[in-house]
Amino acid sequence: MMKFKKLQLVLCLICILFTSACVSIRLSDFSILSTRNVNLDMIDLDSKPQVEGVVGKDTKFSFLFLPFGFPHLQDAVDDALDKGNGDILIDGVLHYKRWTALIFGQQTLDIKGPVVKTRNN
Repeated sequence: MMKFKKLQLVLCLICILFTSACVSIRLSDFSILSTRNVNLDMIDLDSKPQVEGVVGKDTKFSFLFLPFGFPHLQDAVDDALDKGNGDILIDGVLHYKRWTALIFGQQTLDIKGPVVKTRNN
């Protein structure tokens, strides 16, 4: 009886292993990206305050392989701009990440780069 339970446990772990997955894809690079109205006339971005290495994310979950929405680039950029207290993201790198394990899953768009504040307020 004990061998049967061990066999069940091993088979269960094998099933979990084969039904889980993880994906990470680099989608794009951006020179300048913003979701806010910005006037770039006569602005030297190098002289403005920057926050390095800011990561903005938009994440959506799934259950029973049904997604509760899809991540949007605008929400990921807004998150990064809010975290960096700025209005322009420069040299951004966009990644798409997804994982699933049995019946649960998650999709994420994340964008990373320096955030520049061009406004004085």
